[in-house]
Amino acid sequence: MGFPVYRKRKPVIGIALGSGAAKGYAHIGVLKVLEDLKIKPDIITGTSMGALVGALYASGYLSKDIEELANKIDKKEVKKLFKITFDGAGLVNGELLNKYIDSLLPVETFDKLKITFGCVACNIIDGREFNFTKGFLRDAVRASISIPGIITPKILKNYALVDGGLVNPVPVSLCRKLGANIVIAVNVLHTPVLKCKCTDFPVVEKVAEYGLQKGEKITNFNEKIKSMIKQELEVIENKAKIIGSLLNLNDKLNIIDVISQTFMIAESNLANFRLSVDKPDFLIQPDMSSIKHFDFYKSNEAILLGEKEMWKYAAESKLVDRLKNYEPTKRFIQR
Repeated sequence: MGFPVYRKRKPVIGIALGSGAAKGYAHIGVLKVLEDLKIKPDIITGTSMGALVGALYASGYLSKDIEELANKIDKKEVKKLFKITFDGAGLVNGELLNKYIDSLLPVETFDKLKITFGCVACNIIDGREFNFTKGFLRDAVRASISIPGIITPKILKNYALVDGGLVNPVPVSLCRKLGANIVIAVNVLHTPVLKCKCTDFPVVEKVAEYGLQKGEKITNFNEKIKSMIKQELEVIENKAKIIGSLLNLNDKLNIIDVISQTFMIAESNLANFRLSVDKPDFLIQPDMSSIKHFDFYKSNEAILLGEKEMWKYAAESKLVDRLKNYEPTKRFIQR
């Protein structure tokens, strides 16, 4: 006859790192504090920037190692990695990103990772969520960070994969699917406010004159955009005001800001909804409104924002005590 007994078990701790491009540097700050608190994850999941940070951490990097990598990226490096090419499916070709990701990751495949890891992409063909838990790590990360319209999709077999933020910005559900019974989630999209001044968009106005308002076919529209941009690209790049630069000089909006900000607003709303359904046990939401999507040269500021919020949250939520006093799980033992 069976009877219920309580067996004390160590919780399986999962960390879900959300999307947010440069805002995702805050994940490094969160991981730094968790290390100081002696909280080690058994499972990590990530979307977009969360996928890259999560993959590095699962590979064996410590937060200080990832921080060191982040601090090496300056404005010149950002321009190089996100050079405008107009490849049709995105403003930025992903080849340089592929090489960069390869240079960062110390392992090639999921089965070589030191911590169980999964990341999220979206199949742009049918709009479904695509979860990576095996295979080549670089392909998974490259797919997960591909912001629609900006970075070209990652093509794998019959899938055209883009940023997982379209479907699951903070992958709590994947974390639980992989076996976590305690999930710490980090949402850097909680405050989708862009703190910068607006400017005029002469290139955008010309695009409107050329294309869809005249009822032209998409293919012709796309070719005319390329033709028009090609003539002005040198001027645009030199002035770094509209589309030749992602560096947001003089604190002005450019077309990349508009695309990424639009995407982030949609992600933020979806993240809030998903987190109300796929509720984590702990939710950290730093205010990242001072960091734009492509402010990858502001790693110090972003990491510090994540670090401060994590320390504050750990104190207010009594995180360490709650993990130590994790409730025993009821099991039926046969006798």
